[in-house]
Amino acid sequence: MHYGLVLRTRAATWAYVAALAMAEAVVWALSPESKAHVVDWVSTNVANLSHHPVGSLAGSAFVPDSYPLAWVGLALVALSPVNALLGNRRTVLLFVLLHVTGTLVSEGVVAWRVAHGALPEAARHQLDTGPSFVLVPGLVLVILFGTWWWRPLAVVGMWALWPYLFQGLRQLDVAAVGHVTVMVLAVPSFLLFRRSRRATLARDARAAPQPTAGAADASTATEPSTP
Repeated sequence: MHYGLVLRTRAATWAYVAALAMAEAVVWALSPESKAHVVDWVSTNVANLSHHPVGSLAGSAFVPDSYPLAWVGLALVALSPVNALLGNRRTVLLFVLLHVTGTLVSEGVVAWRVAHGALPEAARHQLDTGPSFVLVPGLVLVILFGTWWWRPLAVVGMWALWPYLFQGLRQLDVAAVGHVTVMVLAVPSFLLFRRSRRATLARDARAAPQPTAGAADASTATEPSTP
């Protein structure tokens, strides 16, 4: 097995899994007060998105509010098969797009409801963190497009998460709205990125230099004859 090739072609997956594991280890080793401060800073709520959007959007994808080890395992299942189909760059772009869009839509609903008096001002500061806007759509894609040995693992992961994905949807809960958003966007976005990758691979194959007849004859002429 070419382990170097596997590491290189799945670099986006390994980078995210490693960063997620390290971030979780650091956060969960902190004192309760320090941990609460970190979670409050990375939460992608309306207030933080107004003050430090990049930091909160990036940080929230690495700091779950519960079951840290489970999220690391789910990350490997949800990302690796997609990474194999899209390549590293498109995998990163896809999941950044889903995470950001799911966050902006769900928190946009909160901002609108606060502005119209449907929610109290305190809703602008509610905690909202975790990698589910990345991993839930990844599990959906693996179930639909992954290879046979990855699909059962993705089904088990989705089954474990399913009871919690849509809690409070009728009340427009942030997490539920975000999960619906990323799940709806996952398939069309993936298909666009996969089409782009296939077009790039086909173009590269056409552009690759082909051996000429003369070069092939010369190569044959220099080969040692068998006894």
